[in-house]
Amino acid sequence: MQKMKLAKGETKAQTAITIAKSFIGKPYKAGTLEGNSKEQLVCNLRDFDCSTFVENVIAMSLINHAGSPTFEKYKNQLTELRYRNGIVQGYASRLHYFKEWIIQAEQNDILQDITSKIGGIKQKKSLNFMTSNRELYPNLKDETSFLAIKEYQKKINEFDFYYIPKWKLEKVENQIQDGDIIAITSNVDGLDFNHEGFAIRQNGRVYLLHASYEQKKVIISKELLVDYLNRIHKHSGISVLRLL
Repeated sequence: MQKMKLAKGETKAQTAITIAKSFIGKPYKAGTLEGNSKEQLVCNLRDFDCSTFVENVIAMSLINHAGSPTFEKYKNQLTELRYRNGIVQGYASRLHYFKEWIIQAEQNDILQDITSKIGGIKQKKSLNFMTSNRELYPNLKDETSFLAIKEYQKKINEFDFYYIPKWKLEKVENQIQDGDIIAITSNVDGLDFNHEGFAIRQNGRVYLLHASYEQKKVIISKELLVDYLNRIHKHSGISVLRLL
């Protein structure tokens, strides 16, 4: 409710930036959704990984703009963002691939993937990282969950996948707005994205507001987004998502 008292922007993106900034300094923690014996909605505003930071900020921005925000509405919105069809039904019901998260959010008119419209190119990549690296995911020891994830991978791969290569980012950077969601694409075989955050413009350039693995807290990066991408080899480029 403290976050709901923050000044609401004219757009959801502006509100998202205000809420996201209010978390600067909060700790980074990997695997914040893991460790439960049974899959359940985790509401954690104490520490974040990159995706839970983005999810929580968006959920709070959406309910704020819908009017009369309550904790119950926040939980419902978070569930709709995080789980397939908004239903918690075991480990495989969570949208583990951010690409599928994007697909569902677009279908629910929450955001638009504008990557192809601002110069993105189609990427030919088959997503299979989870099932190809089963040992990294303790919950995939369960055969039912493993087979379900394998099936969902096939469905995700039926959708087009656009990205802006990092060598092309400076040419299209002026089309990225404050509050756009930046999803950083991966050079790793079978993986869609490595990291997510929010675009924030400073002095005419784009920086990243995110839960930083390197800094172990929520920050606005001191380096330009393009420099951040170029420094890390496994980052291939970005997708850009705009809240509606």
